[in-house]
Amino acid sequence: MPKFVNREQELRALTRACDPGMAVVSGRRRVGKTALLDHFSTERASVFLPGTRAPIGEALRRLEERVRAVVPPQAGDLLDLGHFETWDTALGYLIARSMDDPLLLVLDEFPYLCEADPSLPSTLQARWDHRGESQLSIILAGSHVGLMEELVSTDAPLFGRPDMHLRLGPFSWRHAPLLVGGDDPDVWMEAFVTLGGMPRYLALWDPRHDAATNLAELLDGPGAPLGDEGTVVLQELTPGSAAARVLELVALDASTFTTIRDRAGLAPATTSEALTSLERLGLLDRITPAGEDPRRTRRVRYRVRDPFLRLWLGVVLPHRDAFELGRGAAVLRRKADRIAASQAAAWTGVAADWMAEQTGVSCGEWWGGPGEDVVDVLGVDGAHPVAAASCHWASGVDGGVWRDRILQAMPTRPDEVHVMARAGEGVLTPAALHR
Repeated sequence: MPKFVNREQELRALTRACDPGMAVVSGRRRVGKTALLDHFSTERASVFLPGTRAPIGEALRRLEERVRAVVPPQAGDLLDLGHFETWDTALGYLIARSMDDPLLLVLDEFPYLCEADPSLPSTLQARWDHRGESQLSIILAGSHVGLMEELVSTDAPLFGRPDMHLRLGPFSWRHAPLLVGGDDPDVWMEAFVTLGGMPRYLALWDPRHDAATNLAELLDGPGAPLGDEGTVVLQELTPGSAAARVLELVALDASTFTTIRDRAGLAPATTSEALTSLERLGLLDRITPAGEDPRRTRRVRYRVRDPFLRLWLGVVLPHRDAFELGRGAAVLRRKADRIAASQAAAWTGVAADWMAEQTGVSCGEWWGGPGEDVVDVLGVDGAHPVAAASCHWASGVDGGVWRDRILQAMPTRPDEVHVMARAGEGVLTPAALHR
């Protein structure tokens, strides 16, 4: 079972929704859904059914085993006399058995169960709508984000039934110490800007070593812990599809609609549909200049959201053979600039999050016209620039020089100007952010 840390807000949300009620929990693989649900279910009477692509009969047999262990059959009831033959009888039994005492049913990887029985959502809807005073709570969880969204869409049987849809995201940079360990903020931040906030990735980071050594250990050679991880993350995308192609191109620095369309050789409508789908799945970020209306501006850039996926698509995927043969360390050295650029992008995201906490306004990148300077992070209140920052994932940074450059680039002087770096003179370091 994955290590469980934090998630206090998510636990409170689940507690509110299951009092009693129905909740939907979705999130990418490795984000920690199972750890969260396991932790939540251990504190109450619960039946936890892990999802597999098993036939209906096998799934019901496993469910029955777990139900018998939690709520032993009563004389003369269904499980005393027989077995779960259908999902309808299973759900009816659980509703009846929870009339007097609360019971939680967790169906993990719910889309797998629906593959075996496409009528399951409709069966669940019918039973849920006639549950009466039952104290049954149900959590439907899944890693296929697109399918989980469809589950509660306006034309789906379960539309309007869940009391909450919890979209579980990666951990924040503030939580990296809980998984990386040690007492060095620089190490925590290096792990985060390299791998992102997925708990499994951070738990694998060795705080005794630098990023280059950690990446070699995690990616290089047969059986490397994260060597094939990108294929796991991308299971929602059909190999060779427009969306898969667009995602790879963005990881390889195609950041504008026109560049993506031209390199992919796709029609504009197909490109737009692929980008929208990748945004909805949480794989791409659509970035617009801070202070501009994101719905109207034509100045849009795209970036792979997850730092690890950026590296896997941009460095590992094009050289899979080398990594599988244990020659990936040389690739990592040759692609050091690409790795550094990905780390810098993640560090800029950390700075934007920190500045938003400090100022109470939304913060993001800002850029002018062609050839003009870019301000890494800008916080705007209406038309007024509240704070700005220049971000460098490097040591020996002269904060005064970069502070002057921001002031020269901005038409209006911000109230606050920061320079964020690993180390340097007049800069905010990871240790300063973690105070």
